[in-house]
Amino acid sequence: MSGTPLVSVCIPCYNHARFLPATLDGIFAQTFRDFEVVAVDDGSTDNSLEILHTYARKYPGMMRVFTHAGGKNLGPSATENRGVQEARGVYWCGNDSDDISYPDRLERQVAFMKSHPEIEWIYGVSDFIDKDGKKLPGEYGEDLSVFPGITERLIMDCYIFPVMIRRACMLEAGPFEPGLMFGDWEYVIRLAVRYPAAFLPGSVGAYRKHDSNTCYFPQERFTREKELEGLRWSLEVITTLRRKAEDPDSDLSKPRLKALLDLRQASFHLMLQEKRAASAVARAVFQDDPLLRRDLKLLARWLSRLRSVRIALMMMRNYGYPPKWLFDPEFLIALLRVGVYRILYPFKILPE
Repeated sequence: MSGTPLVSVCIPCYNHARFLPATLDGIFAQTFRDFEVVAVDDGSTDNSLEILHTYARKYPGMMRVFTHAGGKNLGPSATENRGVQEARGVYWCGNDSDDISYPDRLERQVAFMKSHPEIEWIYGVSDFIDKDGKKLPGEYGEDLSVFPGITERLIMDCYIFPVMIRRACMLEAGPFEPGLMFGDWEYVIRLAVRYPAAFLPGSVGAYRKHDSNTCYFPQERFTREKELEGLRWSLEVITTLRRKAEDPDSDLSKPRLKALLDLRQASFHLMLQEKRAASAVARAVFQDDPLLRRDLKLLARWLSRLRSVRIALMMMRNYGYPPKWLFDPEFLIALLRVGVYRILYPFKILPE
């Protein structure tokens, strides 16, 4: 390929040799051809790097392979940052090394971006497949445009896939946060609060579920160690965002966003049985946004999304007396929904 490609497909890879051929075959089968593949190996100990080089030789000029200095394992954020650094395209498109892109993915995404110059990044849904590539029920991702605020929804949970982003926008937003295992979650929240996004209907890929996924799904059963790990990584994301919100020039510094980050942080502390830390953070919710006391409808919506009886009771206690929430039907309905949810889904390994 001569000149600058329109799209850079970045593939961060770590020990996914068994899935890499299917992933790369899906990329090179694209109906849209003006793209490059930027693969970054994060110190894999299997033969992932050998597979990447094999494909680079097979598709000269279309694929480049990079590693960290000394072949070190630096984690997903550092690996994503190297991919962004080496990318040359107008559009950046991420593709995990265990997932599949359907042949029309890039064609559909590029067409949408070209016809919507006001949109800086897009997301969509992906089918589920198992370790052998067999399709599973359900989809990964959702249309966030149905929610009152995309940033609010992403702070609660982040299940969107995949994304295509204007690379100039990425360079403005800054790098993925080093050291975070869920750095893509932190990054997409920073994108959402700053740049307009759009949902692309229709599945454009497949998300592979297997025994070494870093992502975990709250309504599925995992070992205690797996759930604790996921909760700690999630808490790190919210704590990082809350720290950045202290910068008055940050897009996250609005009182309402700071209050929501406080609430989400408190909920993770509770799930980790860190009651003292949860209580301290919960007290800051109304301090960061005093006007939230007048918006019980919004608070009820947040509590409905969190689905935690204990965080709801903690916020009622911090709200103070007289208990105005007793006379607010939406607030009481939110509490009822939380209770019903906990009855229907008693799946948590950690006690509520």
